[in-house]
Amino acid sequence: MKLMDSFLKLRIRPWIIWGLAAIFGLYTFVLQGMPSVMIPQLMKTYQIDIAKIGVLTSSFFYTYIVMQVPAGMLVDLWGPRRIIKISFLFCALAIGWFAFSHSFWEGQVSRMLMGLTTAPAIVCAFCLGSRWFKPALFTLIVALTEFIALCGGVIGEGGLAKAVVTFGWRETVIGVAIAGLFLTFLSLFIIHDFPDHDQPFHNGMTFRETAKETWKNFTKVITIKPLWINGIFGGLVFALFPAFAALWGIPYFENRYGIPVELSALVASTFFIGGCVGSLTLGWVSVYVIKRRPLMKWGTLIAFILSLSIIYIPNIPLPVMFALVLLFGFFCSIYALSFALANTYVSHQIKGVAMGFTNMLCIAIGAPILQPLIGYLLKWSTTTESISHLKVYTSHDFTIALTVLPLSLLAAFIISFFVKEKQGPDRAHRI
Repeated sequence: MKLMDSFLKLRIRPWIIWGLAAIFGLYTFVLQGMPSVMIPQLMKTYQIDIAKIGVLTSSFFYTYIVMQVPAGMLVDLWGPRRIIKISFLFCALAIGWFAFSHSFWEGQVSRMLMGLTTAPAIVCAFCLGSRWFKPALFTLIVALTEFIALCGGVIGEGGLAKAVVTFGWRETVIGVAIAGLFLTFLSLFIIHDFPDHDQPFHNGMTFRETAKETWKNFTKVITIKPLWINGIFGGLVFALFPAFAALWGIPYFENRYGIPVELSALVASTFFIGGCVGSLTLGWVSVYVIKRRPLMKWGTLIAFILSLSIIYIPNIPLPVMFALVLLFGFFCSIYALSFALANTYVSHQIKGVAMGFTNMLCIAIGAPILQPLIGYLLKWSTTTESISHLKVYTSHDFTIALTVLPLSLLAAFIISFFVKEKQGPDRAHRI
């Protein structure tokens, strides 16, 4: 009891509470890209081709996207503390099912359950950040949250790739499930909804009143046009993280340089490292720079040029490729400004819904669309014969399939000219 009282008096308590919620975001990123380091093993276990690997990986995001707005509603209604502990308990069970699965449908369903249960993670972190810190620090909190979450990409590729080689894919997934249970246990004692109290269940309203209020908040959010444009911009840029860095970048570099999967995963994870550094830089810049739209324009344009260099310039030495991928991830982190702008469009009462809606748009393009699309383009473009029932893909096949990445960034650059940013000290379009 004395230990708990001491914790309640800590000045760094807000950082600990928000930080643990942000670690759940990191954990979500680990799960998103987990199949990318075990592609041959999953193809052999489930007896599937490369196109179905894209479908398996993207299965996570189908439910993850659909649940973003409902997750925001639930966070506004019941508070992040309840939502986190319930959702991640069931998430650990879904991961355990994936670890013991033997058929493709089991892999798909368990991945969909992972997406369903981890959907509130980022929204909870943003919500706790807005409740425990001053409004002036919110852009910094967004940047730091994205930094921690993107670290999950580094761990998920570099760390899990090594674990799969050392222990096997099933044993690695079981370890991930145990880590989820441990984080859930910690959340019971550390996370609280507000500095002085936890959010009352239903806020004293009846179920009918609650449903009516929730629907009212949702209809408010979806009528805000700048929120749509801002979210689509974020989605077109963020698409590079799940589509390239978390999945197809690994077999691409493995094929292009003839290197083992561990080294290939290290190259791809450099994109996440660049994203982490970029997020921290954005947090620092946000303290001094008020205008966000110019940053979005220039960051996207430079990322577009880097994507063309990585995909189309031949004979790039591996050390130079490391640097290019690092810079690529750095400038793609500009998507995080979408959340900072979304915060200015709505009032405090519906921030959870607005953040969930923005996160839904950010996720909607990369995983459910580009991940399987690149897989199908690979399958369509190859003319080589199968070896041991596995297709062999050339660098030319990957070049054709990955063309969708610079096209996505080009579209984001065009849309950045239509992103709205309010003038004046508040700059908030509030409802």
